[in-house]
Amino acid sequence: MKKRWSMVGLLILAVALAVTVALSPSAALAKEFKYAGPPAFTVTYPDDWTQEPANPDKTIFLETKKAGALPTMEIGCFPAPAGTTLANVAAVHKKNITRRFATSVTITSDKPATLKDGTPCNEVILTWMYEGWLNLQSNIVSTIKDGKVIYVTVSQDPGAPLWEAGRSLTLKK
Repeated sequence: MKKRWSMVGLLILAVALAVTVALSPSAALAKEFKYAGPPAFTVTYPDDWTQEPANPDKTIFLETKKAGALPTMEIGCFPAPAGTTLANVAAVHKKNITRRFATSVTITSDKPATLKDGTPCNEVILTWMYEGWLNLQSNIVSTIKDGKVIYVTVSQDPGAPLWEAGRSLTLKK
């Protein structure tokens, strides 16, 4: 009898784990954005996100979002301002959002990280107000290669689970 209860408990645990993985924001990463460069890189993102019309800003390569709402994602690359390093790139992103959207931005988290391919990167979370009414949290994963900042920004409701799309950034060697 005790063995049967152990098996039932194990089965319940396995089902709970399967449901958690299936509902995870990173579970549906299926589309891949490829940029030939330089620097060349790829980003994988959920297949149910739709591409937005082309952005006239030539440093933004792809904008996409979950159908109908948040989160949104932006993939881009721009020349690194003089003196920019992974240690201070969060301030560059903060300045860019402040300028682009005429809003105040707070750095909520700023930490070094590593891309899946082993490349050092920075992961920053910025909190800001879009057009004065929508509170957003932007998770920006960025690295620097060949004098350029390569970044993936996922913007969403503050406190929502972080999406894995930014962490899928992979540089071509």
